[in-house]
Amino acid sequence: MKEILKRLSNADAIAAREKEVRKILREEMKSYADAIQYDHLGSICFEKKGCSQNPVTIAFMAHMDEVGFFVRHISDNGFIYLIAVGGVLSKSKEMQKVRITCQNQKKIDGILNVTRDEKGNVKDMYVDVGCETGDEIRSLGIQIGDMVTFASECFEMANGNVLCGKAMDDRTGCAVLSQAIKRVHDNPGDLWFIATSSEEVGCRGGKTASEQVKADIVIAIDVANNPELVKNYTNHRLLSKGCMILHYDKTMIPNEKFLNYVKQIARENDIPFQEDMFSNGGTDCNLAHLNENGKVGLVIGIPLRYCHGSYSMVHEKDLKAALDLVCLLAEKIGNEQYSYFIDYEKE
Repeated sequence: MKEILKRLSNADAIAAREKEVRKILREEMKSYADAIQYDHLGSICFEKKGCSQNPVTIAFMAHMDEVGFFVRHISDNGFIYLIAVGGVLSKSKEMQKVRITCQNQKKIDGILNVTRDEKGNVKDMYVDVGCETGDEIRSLGIQIGDMVTFASECFEMANGNVLCGKAMDDRTGCAVLSQAIKRVHDNPGDLWFIATSSEEVGCRGGKTASEQVKADIVIAIDVANNPELVKNYTNHRLLSKGCMILHYDKTMIPNEKFLNYVKQIARENDIPFQEDMFSNGGTDCNLAHLNENGKVGLVIGIPLRYCHGSYSMVHEKDLKAALDLVCLLAEKIGNEQYSYFIDYEKE
């Protein structure tokens, strides 16, 4: 999984500009899929048909887009002003190498910097590409609306267990999907492995993609920031301690029977996991679980350090735990289990 994650991390894709990631996943997953569909936002959906009659439909989702920027203005004195797309980490906005993707897909490197107000808050973000005039910038092919991302190249840390790169939120989830579709066999339910669009700007693709495939169960594979200096009871996002099974976030509380079922599966199969809750934020499950009369939903999390920054760190043990859990759920959940989850007469 390291090699595909490196490729995904190095690709550039902010909300509604996900073609580079979509292409990698299509190449990696298409030969294992029974069908491929797209929603109208650009989410790509890979189907693996179930072996049961009238199977339950399960959607595993991870988002393609990363936090980044759009070119907002080109100044006459040779600077490129930006607007953030998603919640970019504040300390990653200053003196960072970034790259601009032009309309013709040409990549141009620059240095991101900021101006600050009297309270020290970021006021404006701008990129210096070494030009002296706006006309010189435009002659390079740069236009308003071009995508700007961190120019961070993924690498392995010295211990060999940790990968460091940009966009680990949520290329880690995309990497898990890319491997899960290859490993799952004899699945009773119809499975959809979906790489969604535009999560960082409001969880949009989760809603449209789950509606596209008519999912009964929606499971988001996403991430959460590990506060690196805190290792007490308040931090259930420790690196190398397993994936996270979320009990709560600001946008979704999972079906209790489904939550307990997932934890039981993990325990029975010795999959390390941490039980976490988000005090704010959300994932693709946010809107996906509210389609029609409601969907059974859950979030499987992957701990990251420095989430939404120019670099984030992920541990291979946590990736493996998330992958193992996704595969087991895909192979075990059928109509019998689904009927149990949504039976509110027998509680």
